[in-house]
Amino acid sequence: MSTWTIDYASIKTSTKKPTNPVGFEQSALQSRNGTKSARPAAQDHNDVELKIKRAWDVAMGPAKSIPMNAIMIYMSGNGVQIFSVMITVMLFIQPIKAIMSMGQTFERFETKGSTQPGANLLVSKLTFIGLHILTICLGIYKINGMGLLPTTTSDWLAFLPHKQVLEYSSI
Repeated sequence: MSTWTIDYASIKTSTKKPTNPVGFEQSALQSRNGTKSARPAAQDHNDVELKIKRAWDVAMGPAKSIPMNAIMIYMSGNGVQIFSVMITVMLFIQPIKAIMSMGQTFERFETKGSTQPGANLLVSKLTFIGLHILTICLGIYKINGMGLLPTTTSDWLAFLPHKQVLEYSSI
């Protein structure tokens, strides 16, 4: 029976340092270890542009859910059932929560420090609010389609007779 052994003393060690991988920056390693590295001003400017781009991505996020919500309100029908009521409540609750937490949503894109030019997030915030208001308008349309929105004077005044709906059926 033979035993396997390795003699580590016979292995030649190279004194050559391995090369850094592609995209590795020594400054990133120094900043992680606690030493500050001087970054060029052009890179700070690119950070602001990147923050503005990411803020626009977040602001346009509600636009992706509007077609899905429109299909859901179409598929749920105009009857007053639990599913259509839940979808309608969702069309109001989610946008209101998102608008109320807008400060926290866009907080990470705010530029801090006097050396960087400030990122103007006002237009992206207004877009974010506008798209959520559009979702709320879908909810109002759904409530109107279900017949729950008071649109006639007889809905508001008790002494007026209610509107008589004529229904036709073909048998």
